[in-house]
Amino acid sequence: MVPIIDGKLHHFHYVALYDGLAVMQDYESKTLWNHITGEAMYGPLVGHTLKHVGNLLQMNVRQALAVDARMQIAISDREYFVGGKKFGTAPGFGGGRGAERYAASNRDAQLSPVFVETLGKEDTRRPRMDMGLGVWTGGVHRYYPMDLLRQRGDALIDKIDGRNLLVYLEPETYTPAAMFVSAKTAVMNGKDVRLDDGTIVHLGMIVGRDGKPRNVERPQQIFTRWYGFALTFPGCEIAGAPNATSQH
Repeated sequence: MVPIIDGKLHHFHYVALYDGLAVMQDYESKTLWNHITGEAMYGPLVGHTLKHVGNLLQMNVRQALAVDARMQIAISDREYFVGGKKFGTAPGFGGGRGAERYAASNRDAQLSPVFVETLGKEDTRRPRMDMGLGVWTGGVHRYYPMDLLRQRGDALIDKIDGRNLLVYLEPETYTPAAMFVSAKTAVMNGKDVRLDDGTIVHLGMIVGRDGKPRNVERPQQIFTRWYGFALTFPGCEIAGAPNATSQH
């Protein structure tokens, strides 16, 4: 998000939980902000919304270097766990014992009681800890469950705001992502997504028949638990649900 409000640079930090999600506060005005939508929730700057400059996407080093071979890699000293081993020295958010229990890959994950106490009225159409990709535009808020993507062969084409949207599980990280495309069908083929217009999606980029990368346009999106997206966008659509709407 762009941290400039009325022409002045603001500085943000994490201060609290609301609806089980992190809340930001800026040092300058002490306003509380929603970290997904960028909306001011409480304080003197209510009515302002931080502009989105891009999406927070999951990628590995290989994908990052494919985007820009000169990209610098920053390695945090926060604690993290991979393959049962601990790395890093500084305390991490949710690190230590129990961190893996809450991991996205754990289907039996339970929300910490500290988070539960902050929840508002929940949407019970999906399990609280269900994982999926939340996508939103000016007029559409839609959730794509991981289970749906797996059932569709890890890739599907939907419509949002009248445009074709590719939603797929990125083979490198096995996390969902979405981008606008001109194709009508998509099929996973090894590490690539093959589209019926002759293009492929490789390492998060669209590559044309000539082998050259094309510009990628994405809607706002976040890989999230169901409860977080549903509480942020009450009444949101669920892709694949019996009453789901996919034409907008």
